[in-house]
Amino acid sequence: MPEDPGAATESLDVLDASAILALLLGEPGAEFVADAIAGAATMSTVTYAEVATVLIRNDLELGALAQVGAQVRIEPFTATDANTAAALIVPGELLGLSLAGRACLALAIRLNARVLTADSAWTKRDIRVKVVLIRAKGS
Repeated sequence: MPEDPGAATESLDVLDASAILALLLGEPGAEFVADAIAGAATMSTVTYAEVATVLIRNDLELGALAQVGAQVRIEPFTATDANTAAALIVPGELLGLSLAGRACLALAIRLNARVLTADSAWTKRDIRVKVVLIRAKGS
């Protein structure tokens, strides 16, 4: 079972694309993400673009994403983030991470925050940040 989202109220959560999509599509873990947003959450501009791309590809409206964007801090993808994302290429490739995934991790590293994701592969290697799964394994 995922850890209690209420336990993170004093920390900042960085949302990856899978977490935001779970919320938008009403998938398991959506409530966990909603609770994180009600606390303190952020996402990278790259993550926002990744989610928007998935929605457009699937002929879904962007309005719900805009609503989420209004409730979280959207952080720019900085040159420092770009360098960190590039440095994560080896562990990232082993985990199957896209550039958007590595951008998410880079933001979490910069902000010293934890990452919320639906992708259990992110927990299989040490990637310099705390990774929290938004749903129980097998969900």
